[in-house]
Amino acid sequence: MEDVSKKTIKIARTRSGVPCLWESLISFPDLKRSTVILDKDGNEKSAVFLNEDRDKQALVPIIAGDYVSKCFQDQHGVAISLFKIIEISSMNNEAVVEPVYRKSSLISEYTIPVEYKKYIDVSLKKLYGEIRVYSKYTAKETV
Repeated sequence: MEDVSKKTIKIARTRSGVPCLWESLISFPDLKRSTVILDKDGNEKSAVFLNEDRDKQALVPIIAGDYVSKCFQDQHGVAISLFKIIEISSMNNEAVVEPVYRKSSLISEYTIPVEYKKYIDVSLKKLYGEIRVYSKYTAKETV
């Protein structure tokens, strides 16, 4: 039986077959959305292709153990989802990801677990397009 918390996503590949995902920053009148690919330590990964004039701005190689962070901002606040890449298919353009952290600012106050703070900070930096101090986000130990 498949774990319901894991899901399969579509990936891209370079011409030579390297598995990748697209990073993006998209703004709509009422919504801003960013997708960031991070390594296992929470650092931004280098892209193999850049085109900042498109919705899909950077093609980033991925390996199992990397993370995908999605941030959304609308009139209600910010929502964050962080997924860990568990497996990449060698035959199909698919990868299995598992959610490791999800939170929405619709909840009045919350804290980010220490182990994910760096990932979330990088993701919010992309969403806002600048380096910011996130005073309402504080790290805490998780059990």
